[in-house]
Amino acid sequence: MIVELLVTPIFELIIFIISLIPDFTLNNDSLFNFEIALFISFLGYGFFLFPFQLFMVFIANVVFWKVFQLAWAIIEWAYRKVPGVN
Repeated sequence: MIVELLVTPIFELIIFIISLIPDFTLNNDSLFNFEIALFISFLGYGFFLFPFQLFMVFIANVVFWKVFQLAWAIIEWAYRKVPGVN
C-alpha cells in the first residue's frame, strides 16, 4: 500500500507525458481529397497569371533536371564501384 502510494504519482506522470504525444490517425480519403482540392485551387490561381504552356515548360524542365541528376548519381555510383576508378 505504501509502495503503491509512492509509485502512483510516477505512473501518472508517465501517462501524462505519453498523452502529450499527438494522435496521428487520419482518414486517408478525406486527407487525399483535401490535398488534391487545395492543389487544384492553387493551380487555378497560377493559370490566372501565366498561360498553361508556360506551366508545362516549367514542369517539364524541373522533371528533366531531377531525372538527369538521379541518373547521373546512379551512373557515378556505378562507375565508382569499379576498382581503381576515383
